[in-house]
Amino acid sequence: MTTQSSLLDQILSGTNRQLQVLAASGLVPLPPEELLPIQVALASSPDGDVATKAQEALESVEPRVATNFLAHHAGESELTYFGLRSTLLPVLEAVVRRRDVPRDLLAHMAPNLAAELQEALVLRQDAIVEHPEILVALERNPQLTAYSKRRIWEYREHLLPRDKVPPKKPEEIQAEAEALTEEEIQEAIEEARERPSDGNPEESTGLTDAQIRSLSIPMRIKMARGANRQVRSILIRDPNAQVALAVLLANSLPDQEVEQIANSRGVVTEVLAEIPKRREWIRKYSIAKALVKNPRTQLATSIGLVPRMTKRDLRDLARDKNIPDGVRSIARRLYMARG
Repeated sequence: MTTQSSLLDQILSGTNRQLQVLAASGLVPLPPEELLPIQVALASSPDGDVATKAQEALESVEPRVATNFLAHHAGESELTYFGLRSTLLPVLEAVVRRRDVPRDLLAHMAPNLAAELQEALVLRQDAIVEHPEILVALERNPQLTAYSKRRIWEYREHLLPRDKVPPKKPEEIQAEAEALTEEEIQEAIEEARERPSDGNPEESTGLTDAQIRSLSIPMRIKMARGANRQVRSILIRDPNAQVALAVLLANSLPDQEVEQIANSRGVVTEVLAEIPKRREWIRKYSIAKALVKNPRTQLATSIGLVPRMTKRDLRDLARDKNIPDGVRSIARRLYMARG
């Protein structure tokens, strides 16, 4: 047995308190990769004096020494100790970047990470996919940056299964949209411009259809308000109902555009259900007709509008195999009844 291993055994055995006090204080001839794990263990010693000396010594470890140890030698206990207790950015970053860092430790650290470290965490796609609670915890961080918010939404919409992360309530999403600043919107737009495009960019934003859809849901809701017609035509077909409805509810739309929306089979059903609620829209015959002819319109809505149709349109509806059988049947009966 070497002298060094004999020393380790004596310290860890606890039979020599004086040696433990020296080790806790960092006054034994051991390299950092051997001394620091001992000090971490002694920091929770039932001997209060030993524990205090170990904690004080660990607080005074040079950041360069601590980061090297954490990056290459630390085990789970040491990563956890420094991850939960240190306030030094380089030290915490070394913990976050360790490939084998305990995932639950990252979740405990996430709500308190400074802005500089949030980027390092959101780039840990491997850890977040394995342990989505990291993402939920990061969302509770009061210092959450605009960049982190965008990355979180990317995880929510494109990477994590729906059942792994609790969905946000509509009012929470709306609140996020309300809180967005012009600076955050411009940052997101600039970032989206760097992504692959699939066609000609829209003039006011410089973004293509795919780039606009890559923005977060709150960002798309905010963009829907006061949007020009080209942007509206993209967002009205958004798969998220809250985004699509924002186009209807936050803009003054001409009848012709509403009619086009009512005709569209590329909008979510919630949009088609909203149009009849607006008296100034549904009283227009062309809009009512478009809803009846759209197979995505809710059956109850279509059936309620069929009696308004002209005889000629009733005949056409009765022959239209694209609409539900119930609508065709009522149209046929009304057409026959009108002779």
